Amino acid sequence: MIHRTRSPRRIATAGAMAAVVVTAIATGCAAPRDSSGGSAVSIESGALPVTVEHRYGTTTISRAPARVAALGAGDADTLLALGIVPTTMVPFTDPAAARIVEPWNEKLLGSSRPVILGQASSDLGSVLPAALATDPDLVIAMNNAVSRGQYDTLSKVAPTVVRPAQAQDWQIPWATQASEIGKAVGKPAEAAQLVRATEQVFTDAVAAHPQLRGRTGAVVTASADGGVSIYSPGDGRGQMLSALGLTFPTTLQGTLTNGFYGSISAENLGLLGSLDKLVVVDWQGSSDRLRANPAFAALDVVTRGDVVFLDTQAGSAMSVPTVLTIPWVAAKLVPGLAS
Repeated sequence: MIHRTRSPRRIATAGAMAAVVVTAIATGCAAPRDSSGGSAVSIESGALPVTVEHRYGTTTISRAPARVAALGAGDADTLLALGIVPTTMVPFTDPAAARIVEPWNEKLLGSSRPVILGQASSDLGSVLPAALATDPDLVIAMNNAVSRGQYDTLSKVAPTVVRPAQAQDWQIPWATQASEIGKAVGKPAEAAQLVRATEQVFTDAVAAHPQLRGRTGAVVTASADGGVSIYSPGDGRGQMLSALGLTFPTTLQGTLTNGFYGSISAENLGLLGSLDKLVVVDWQGSSDRLRANPAFAALDVVTRGDVVFLDTQAGSAMSVPTVLTIPWVAAKLVPGLAS
């Protein structure tokens, strides 16, 4: 395991970044409402009715929603930040764990416990009955792979908003996700404020650590066969590195074979050696196996100490950047990258 000494200044900087968005939420957003109560959202003047364009056409929201179901990963974070406790949530981690209370949303959830859609990220169709049973009057399914048939099923029950046509499944930029959700619930100005505060987290990190700009970086997780899975710049993990000034090297573009990720076999781990920075996210002890791999340990990026290991929770949060997860992850990630 690589141990890096963190100076008090770096720790303070990371803590300050985490406070930026928390402060914005506390000062710029209403308190969360209990989803079971069904009280209408307090909207901004003139914000509704609104027509939202998306991959399947348009959806018009005419009145303030009272019960909003979140069917996409991270969609609930934006709703919570806007003062809306959704009727449903998609967990970030192992669906079997069925956990929705995380460090970044704990205070905003309070005692509310929306219905957990554990399989929504892998089998959306199987959770639609549970989502519709919460009697939503608005469905937000922004960060998910929603088929036309699933959209038609949902939209027959309530206005449904999915990803914009120009985005790809699972690769919607976090700022676009926040802006579109804010528009749909009648809070576009609040959403814009949250986006600005979150972007400031990245701005402050790059200003404090200009050496990161232009350096190459990638995020991987170890696979069972001794190789690694690697994530594209469009994936949430890649989006985080890009926003911090790092670039995905052209030499690794060929490894991306399945949309937002790809793989590198055990015999080709040397492809990672020329990276300036490498982030390894854990999954059920996979990072320990990678550390014990002699071929990995011999890589230049490893011997220089330019690898940041993140635990499963941090890796899951990094995979879905939102206005809530970004400051939390940055506080853990930036000190390691900058050391």
